[in-house]
Formats: sequence, structure tokens, C-alpha cells
Amino acid sequence: MARARPVKRTRPRAPRRRALPPEWRPPPALERVVRVDLGEEPHAHIVCRHCGRIQAIELSELDRHLLSELAARHPDGWSVDGIAFSATGACRRCREGPGT
Repeated sequence: MARARPVKRTRPRAPRRRALPPEWRPPPALERVVRVDLGEEPHAHIVCRHCGRIQAIELSELDRHLLSELAARHPDGWSVDGIAFSATGACRRCREGPGT
């Protein structure tokens, strides 16, 4: 009985990365202070996927703070002037169907 030949890899392996010596490593990043100047308070909406109806979602102070913290993670060179969170779903009319 003939032995099967091993399957040859079609994609070359990525080269192994060696760790940099400690003297070559960059210094730890300084804590970055980012300010977000908002033109309006963070807000949220829910949008019906079927009819497009939009309704506001009430945010707590903690929710607004968390959204501002998230915006503060923007990439260098970018600025943030507004935060809007949007959820999607189906409104009551679309879930209950026609005639209600």
C-alpha cells in the first residue's frame, strides 16, 4: 500500500516576531488628557426598522457620563462635538400589525 504524501502548505507562514530588547522599547505612554467639547448633551434614540419612527430614550447622568467617556477615546487628530446613541428595533404599531 502506497503512503500518502503530506499536503504542502499553499500559504507561507508569517515570520516570527522577536521581542524588542528593553533598551529599544518606547517609554510607557503618558496619561493622555482628552477634553470633549460638546455642542449639546449626549442623547439617545430608538429607531423602528420597519416604519422609521424615532423616539427619544431617557438617559441617566451615569449614561451621559459613560457616553462622554467613550467619546474621549477618539483617535488623535479628531475632535468630538456631539454624541448620539441609536438603538434599533420595532415599534408597538409594527409589532402588533395592521388594524390595531
